[in-house]
Amino acid sequence: MPRTACPTGLSIVVAVVLGGTGVSAEASSQPLRADFVVAPDGDDASTGVLAKPFATLQRARDAVRALKRERRDKDIVVVLRGGYYRLDKTLVLGLADAAPAGHTVTYAAYPGERPVIGSGVPVTGWTRVEQDPSGLPAEAKGKLWTAPVPPCITICTALFDGETWLPRARGRGFLPTKKWPRGEQGRHKRDLPFPPGAIPRDASARGADIRVVPNYPWMVNLLPLADIDVVKNVATTSVPATYGLGRVSFGHFPDGTCWLENVVECIDRPGEWALDRSRGRFILWPRVDKPSKHIVAAKLSELIRVEGKIDYDGPTDEPVRGLVFRGLTFTHADHWRWRPDKTGWGLQHDWEMFDKPTAMLRFRGAEDCRVEQCTFANSAAAAIRCDLHAQRIGIARNHIHHVGGVGVLLAGYGPGTKDVNCHNAVVDNHIHHVGEVLWHSPGIFAWQSGHNQIAHNHVHHTAYTGIVVSGRISWSRKGVGECGKTVRWAEIDRATKNASRESGWGRGRPIAGWRQREPFMHGRHNAVEYNDIHHCMQILGDGNGIYISGTGGGNRVRFNWIHDVVSPSMNAAIRCDDDQHGTVMHGNIIADCCGEGFIIKGANTITNNVIHGLRSKTPDGLRCLHCRGHLVLPYGDCTGAVVERNIFYAVEKDATLLGENPNNKRGPALLRQCRADRNVYFNPADSQWGSRHLTAQRKYGIETHSIAADPRFVDPENGDFRLMKDSPALTLGFVPTDRKQIGLRPDPTGTDGGSSRPVRGIE
Repeated sequence: MPRTACPTGLSIVVAVVLGGTGVSAEASSQPLRADFVVAPDGDDASTGVLAKPFATLQRARDAVRALKRERRDKDIVVVLRGGYYRLDKTLVLGLADAAPAGHTVTYAAYPGERPVIGSGVPVTGWTRVEQDPSGLPAEAKGKLWTAPVPPCITICTALFDGETWLPRARGRGFLPTKKWPRGEQGRHKRDLPFPPGAIPRDASARGADIRVVPNYPWMVNLLPLADIDVVKNVATTSVPATYGLGRVSFGHFPDGTCWLENVVECIDRPGEWALDRSRGRFILWPRVDKPSKHIVAAKLSELIRVEGKIDYDGPTDEPVRGLVFRGLTFTHADHWRWRPDKTGWGLQHDWEMFDKPTAMLRFRGAEDCRVEQCTFANSAAAAIRCDLHAQRIGIARNHIHHVGGVGVLLAGYGPGTKDVNCHNAVVDNHIHHVGEVLWHSPGIFAWQSGHNQIAHNHVHHTAYTGIVVSGRISWSRKGVGECGKTVRWAEIDRATKNASRESGWGRGRPIAGWRQREPFMHGRHNAVEYNDIHHCMQILGDGNGIYISGTGGGNRVRFNWIHDVVSPSMNAAIRCDDDQHGTVMHGNIIADCCGEGFIIKGANTITNNVIHGLRSKTPDGLRCLHCRGHLVLPYGDCTGAVVERNIFYAVEKDATLLGENPNNKRGPALLRQCRADRNVYFNPADSQWGSRHLTAQRKYGIETHSIAADPRFVDPENGDFRLMKDSPALTLGFVPTDRKQIGLRPDPTGTDGGSSRPVRGIE
């Protein structure tokens, strides 16, 4: 399919002229006419003008359809007045709702007001609990209230008091009593051995879940319980975990790796609640003396879906075009619960699920759409996802915070020849406190999606990795491994004339190499640049600031600032993991992070970066789990990699410079396989730190022009990594990165999209 250049910026227009009313906002250079107005106190039987607005988004959508039949030569604008718009089912905008050719249909906030879209169902009829349940903590006794679950709610994991997210009851952490063998299968993914008394006999009947970090620390599973054997002390889940439910292989989890959720005995602080499904009632310890009038239960995981005609098995989809969302707030959604047949449909390590309604706003078969100045907050669901066919979707200047899953997900078709998730722009978004329910959720996640611009975002306070670009696949025709069912084998076989079968893919023999697979991997030529990333990796282990793995070639990780990551579980600031080649990491600044600087496992390029102040301990003295070096080559042939014109500046006396693994069974990884030269090495705590490295490497014919010298930063302790005029790095061709160009850029409109204003009906 033909492609165009990825957009570098998005026009944002907030001024609106309300048609037929004589009322206008502050003038802009290109005002838009409002064809319809919606208000929470409107009337769907009215005309939809300012004086007589519609009441629902569905009615406005239908009015747009009718208007398009009369007028197809202009843009169409629907303005939403401030207040709460409650959805009882997902609003679907399909082909009939697309913009006229060459134009847009915009759903925008009324100037100066804050419309909020959510699925919160009021929970009413609260009464005091007369008799405290057995096992209730002493501090909660006499303080519980109960209310019936609304008839339209069956399962709920997200309760809110106005705009405050109420925490679901969670017990004390514990460790499984066994460690399952590596390569665990079958029952090991469903059977959790627990200490006596950790899980009540009737927990499954009451709707309890188990939150567990399974065998590996880069994942958390939230699993419904099916059966509890209190004799053998084994809990069985109704959905398989990602890995075995034994003790985690490694990681820093001082409070345990398993937690029982949603049982009343775990309520031990104000605001906590549980849903007793056996009795159909909520139990709550209110934040104040009694429950407020604004408590709602989230009903939907997906609020709005923009969906074209998807021909999953065919070569061509019919996308929706030209929809714009501006200045809206999305909230009060629940997280999508895993199904028993999920295996093979999880995106790398089950960090997300393939083609599922996990986000509040979802594009599935769409082109030339935009999301601007919107807020996504206080939701157990993810924020935005672009599935399967998504091209030229602009996601700009949004505020995404306190959401249960991913901030922004770009997820195309699985490997094959249908490559239609591309040329999207995720720019100037403020994303923080994501993964509040599913801790493994990145701030931004691109999977099998290419030619995208992920730029000028501010990503921080994530439970796991900041930004992920991935295409990792279990290349098995059985489809049993991670992402395995997404592989489009028929397309691959046709394109290679069955060469994949001859090479042994999925037949127990060594699979084809990266260069044979690369034409079918869609995550290529992404630009991850000018992002400000900090305080990631706050819970899980083995994660990174930016992570690239199993993608096509041509990805560029440039001019990012990764700093102030104080987690003992941090792996590397920037990591090119398994099955990854052809990535350029250039002009990045890594400062004051725990763990390691760069990791590569293949032919990738590291040039013109600053790595300063890596830490082997957190500020409170915890030893970091990953301290193999400022530059780490764990395994894999790195022939063809480039490491040039970088500044490696250590601050600890025992800091490791280079981590190599010459004896790894998966292939030796050595710096001398790379083209390494013109680097600067300095450690004021160890005057010979750089010299020892250069002496060791020059006998292999590399690092011949590199130096061990102070690069002379202007003020590194305060984050100023400019170089003084007499810096020796300049003589080697090092070009300093202008840190002022990194992160969020000023909003040219000078507005916040109404995200901070109060809302009628959601006090």
